[in-house]
Amino acid sequence: MNKKQKAASFALLSFFVLLVYGVLTQGWFMLEMAGLFIIMGVVVGLIAGLTLNDICEAFNDGFREVLVGAIIVGIARAVSVVMEDGQIMDTIVHTLGTIVGEIPGTFSVIGMFIVQMLFSFLIPSGSGQALVTMPILAPLSDLIGVTRQTAVLAYQFGDGLGNILFPTSGYFMAALALAGVSWQKWVRFYVPLFLIWFGLSAIFLITAHFIQWNG
Repeated sequence: MNKKQKAASFALLSFFVLLVYGVLTQGWFMLEMAGLFIIMGVVVGLIAGLTLNDICEAFNDGFREVLVGAIIVGIARAVSVVMEDGQIMDTIVHTLGTIVGEIPGTFSVIGMFIVQMLFSFLIPSGSGQALVTMPILAPLSDLIGVTRQTAVLAYQFGDGLGNILFPTSGYFMAALALAGVSWQKWVRFYVPLFLIWFGLSAIFLITAHFIQWNG
């Protein structure tokens, strides 16, 4: 490395230290981090000896690589907006909740798990999914003899397994696009592991129901 490259590397490290400081102490989030990365790209590029034209070309190349991921994120978000604003979500939640309520206690836990996983397709946001589903499934769990802690566990398992499977998860699809991995290729790799995790989750949920887990 020449002197310019060493200076650029030191500047890059300094920016990351600033990033950690901002996130941990100043409450920085997406907007602040994005702005810092743009500034970092320009400053580090100039220190390394690049011209402004070179820096702009590098930005263009970077945007070109993530464009597909950005479009996928927008489409995935659009599905959630249509479901929420069209008030379709409440009907689906109520219907699925009624179906789960008709199942015997032991299997109703698995039903909750599957329902939560299916909702990961419609609502990729974990907090949004909890906001929509838990007001119905929590009281329902009281009626069918399932502890609320077990209902929460079913939500956590369902949300966790579904978020890295369904193509409506914007961040997940963007990550695949950045890595250059197609969704079909990922599914072929993930499905065997998914089935193992699904079986383990079902065992843990049935166990939690039998011991009436209420941590």
